[in-house]
Amino acid sequence: MSDKLVTLVHKETLAPTIVSLLLKPQQPIQYHAGQYIMLGFDSADLKPFSIAAAPREDGLIECHIRDHDNGEWMQRLFALQTGAQLLMQGPKEQMKVADNHKPVIFVAGGTGFAPMKALLEELIRQQAGMPIDFYWGARCKDDLYMHQQMIDLSQKHPNIEYIPVISDEVENWNGAKGLVHKQVLQDHPHLEKYQVYLCGPWAMQQTAKADFIEAGLSPDNFVA
Repeated sequence: MSDKLVTLVHKETLAPTIVSLLLKPQQPIQYHAGQYIMLGFDSADLKPFSIAAAPREDGLIECHIRDHDNGEWMQRLFALQTGAQLLMQGPKEQMKVADNHKPVIFVAGGTGFAPMKALLEELIRQQAGMPIDFYWGARCKDDLYMHQQMIDLSQKHPNIEYIPVISDEVENWNGAKGLVHKQVLQDHPHLEKYQVYLCGPWAMQQTAKADFIEAGLSPDNFVA
């Protein structure tokens, strides 16, 4: 797949180790909620990042990126200024909104929030009326980097419930605590009627999938 040039038009620090990048492709590209791109400085060293929004009217591509290792590649990315150019491949298939109209549960771990946010925006765009529960798990409150936006969204749309879950730094936190997928099971012990979307660390995905299926979720209604 050929590389495309994209220009950084806006950069925002969302949390101490997380940035949001808005990228403008040289030529307009088509993508759908749930896809990802490969991004970087050199064709031989591109890294995958989920697109963090449903298709935008301005044609920009939004990514939420966490610096996991403080390595040279990430330091270079985090140091970029507006106007810088990057190489991109994609978009590539990852997940998409199912067409089954079942009640929806989103489960996001950390920056796994990004594709879940995109799918949620697509359901809102479609004016989907089914109940939607959006669970976002993080180690600390700072990592809930769009917490207020999610509160506002759930207040604007009566069918959306936002449930943030903190696992580690729980001091001064009055919300749900522990592992995010365990909170889902506490609230929904029977998952037969649900469509579940999940994005987060690999170990979380594997554990959650097994536990959700044991709770009655059909594998056909699980997207990760």
